[in-house]
Amino acid sequence: MITKFFLGIAIVAFTSFCGYIFAKKYRIRKLFFSQWKEFNERFLNEISYYKRPLGEFSSKYVYKGEFNDLLESYFSCLSREMSGFTQILKNADYGFLSREEKAAVYDYFTMLGKGDSLSQKSYFSAAKETLGKFQTNAETTYKKYGDLYIKLGFLCGLFLLILII
Repeated sequence: MITKFFLGIAIVAFTSFCGYIFAKKYRIRKLFFSQWKEFNERFLNEISYYKRPLGEFSSKYVYKGEFNDLLESYFSCLSREMSGFTQILKNADYGFLSREEKAAVYDYFTMLGKGDSLSQKSYFSAAKETLGKFQTNAETTYKKYGDLYIKLGFLCGLFLLILII
């Protein structure tokens, strides 16, 4: 009796954890777009007021997750040619991004630090709307599917527990 109880708890915990793992894509996506939007806001402030070099600006702030990895690879490719950045976008594990989003990332980073401050301000102000849409979409998808996977994992564990009993 006691072994079935502990086995049941272990099964429910395991399947709930599996649901949490399946929801990882949506958590990463949500964090990526929120970090990207935050970077864009900071960059707009930077080109409006401080106008520090791009490398100095990037070292002032810390980002998390996949967006931080993307920034680091961008700045490592900045001294070389942008085709290396294209290869990084293709080869790196950005499976949570759609083809359209990858194209938006590439376009955004090819414009970063190029041109005068007025043209950059207008481009990145226009990108603010697109980033807002991406972030809203990622948050909505996370709320919809992220919680769903966790709940399905829990319910699947309860179902297995009922079958065992």
